[in-house]
Amino acid sequence: MSEQNWTILRPHRIRWIECDLYGHVNHAAYLTLFEDLRVDHWQALTGAPISPDLAGPVVAQIEARYLRAVGFGDAVQLACRVASFRRTSFVHDYALLKDGEPCCTARAVCVVTRQDSGEKVALWPELRAKLLAEGASET
Repeated sequence: MSEQNWTILRPHRIRWIECDLYGHVNHAAYLTLFEDLRVDHWQALTGAPISPDLAGPVVAQIEARYLRAVGFGDAVQLACRVASFRRTSFVHDYALLKDGEPCCTARAVCVVTRQDSGEKVALWPELRAKLLAEGASET
């Protein structure tokens, strides 16, 4: 997994709050770390904060693959990218890397909705163009 393939690649040091009593990252903590990437990426794409007043991504499906343990104090990198998109949704890929090797990967299908009604919102042309420029494919 090359670093140049990721839209966001950020360093992170594993905190105790992210670990179980054995000092290994708790499985749920990975999803929270990836959520932070998803929010930051969406805000960078749209130039607007996630807000109840604006259309935003809702996770419709997520799956994670835990490949090797990561522990308290480990220096890692958190990564995300949009792999593909459709009319109202996109697929986000994530990875937690240690020494350049994946320890956990995940994939989320996100649907853009109006927060007040839950109605699906079509990805607008400027957003589609940004996703294509980042290397996502239109399916």
